Amino acid sequence: MVKHYIYNELPRVVLDDIKKMLEEEGFRIAEYAPEDGFMYTDYRIAYWGKNQYQFALIIQVKDKITFTGMGKLDLPTSGLGDPNKIMKTQTMERLPYRLQRKEFTAINHKMDSLGYQEINHWP
Repeated sequence: MVKHYIYNELPRVVLDDIKKMLEEEGFRIAEYAPEDGFMYTDYRIAYWGKNQYQFALIIQVKDKITFTGMGKLDLPTSGLGDPNKIMKTQTMERLPYRLQRKEFTAINHKMDSLGYQEINHWP
């Protein structure tokens, strides 16, 4: 999922605000390059029912603020039979839309409180 926001400050100030906000939300910043208007986070582990998922963000500040989400979902594929394969899991590289929306809703509220407006691409 990708979200865009409008800003009216210097890109370096915007990126610093976003960095603080993400650290408060429990993300660990993996790469921070304010001179390039770029930042990305490590995967943050969360749970969806009994399933574990990981979520990370890439943030670019150019003419607009762009958030790009990345995720992985671990699903159990256990079954009857060989006891060594009962607790086997499968990793999906795409998160269901419901989980993406859950993660971005929290970010939307924080971005609104910082004064950045989401760009609506729908006509």
